[in-house]
Amino acid sequence: MTDAAAPFQGYGTKPYRAYVLGVLVVIYTFNFIDRLLISIVQEAIKEDFGVSNFLLGLLGGPVFAVLYTLLGIPIARLAERANRITIVSIGAAVWSVMTAACGFAANFLQLALCRLGVGIGEAACVPPSQSAIADYFPADRRASALAIFSLGIPIGSAMA
Repeated sequence: MTDAAAPFQGYGTKPYRAYVLGVLVVIYTFNFIDRLLISIVQEAIKEDFGVSNFLLGLLGGPVFAVLYTLLGIPIARLAERANRITIVSIGAAVWSVMTAACGFAANFLQLALCRLGVGIGEAACVPPSQSAIADYFPADRRASALAIFSLGIPIGSAMA
């Protein structure tokens, strides 16, 4: 008779797991702040660049969402093979730089291209983060950890 395998206890100590989860929540919070900034300043964009409501709608919707959505799957597949925290870090750096670049855009096309970059960077947040949470937390704690991670959405929305 063999001993049953010990149940997975999660990666690292409990304080370390809490730290990792806290950092991922902060990153997800900024993900939503950056995502919503464009809608907060849309009237100023409309006035400065002389664009229509239709173009503003494209900027806030498809320009961002198409690449964000399409890249989610390949980035999730990459997260299955590569370091998840590195992927999240690179994604956060990309979307942060592109968000800052939006502030320097001199015309609507430049702004739209920068928003594409924001979408690309933000696509690297959720799939690798959820995968990392699955790595760090045992099954009986994973749902709570994912719920805490998801608090980034309302916190970021409120902060924006």
